[in-house]
Amino acid sequence: MKAAIRSVIYSMKSRVRRHRLDGNPLRRRADRLETGGGVVAVLLVLVSLWPAVLVGRHSYETGAREAGTSRQVEATLLEDAPAGRRTTGDGAAPEVPVKARWTPRAGEVRTGLVQAPALTRAGTTVRVWLDGAGAPTSPPLSGTQIWIRAVMTSGLVVLVTALLCAGAFAALRWVLDRRRHAEWDVAWHRANRHWQHRREL
Repeated sequence: MKAAIRSVIYSMKSRVRRHRLDGNPLRRRADRLETGGGVVAVLLVLVSLWPAVLVGRHSYETGAREAGTSRQVEATLLEDAPAGRRTTGDGAAPEVPVKARWTPRAGEVRTGLVQAPALTRAGTTVRVWLDGAGAPTSPPLSGTQIWIRAVMTSGLVVLVTALLCAGAFAALRWVLDRRRHAEWDVAWHRANRHWQHRREL
């Protein structure tokens, strides 16, 4: 176990030494470009934290606003609800769209489709959620759900940025590795010619 830990630490130290910004004459231009690309990638991920916070905050405020404007009213079914195609996991009847009538405000009557349990008879009243405009909508999220959605939205922004930066850095390393291999081939070719020339002498 200790040997494995020492191996990991040594590998990390080697990578750090390889990418240090110093004046080492053995460090090639390609190595410096790789180091610069890594620094830029890390900085972009760090910079993305601020937009991620803004996006998460907007998501939270939108969810809170929707939850604040949603309200429940009673709707009267104007027709019998059809049979559902399947039952829910707990054995309850599935909800299907049914034409109904409801009153979002005093003196105003609206009709439209609402969700009601399958096979519910016409004239039955069901509770439906309305949005700020008085149209049927899905139940609002709870405070915990709104918070979780905001955190996940922020995390998604950072994750996408990190993946894009990692992909760009991997592409840069691929290009630089090809250049380094080409330089090695040229160097070995020159060294081989040099030693052949010395043997001929």
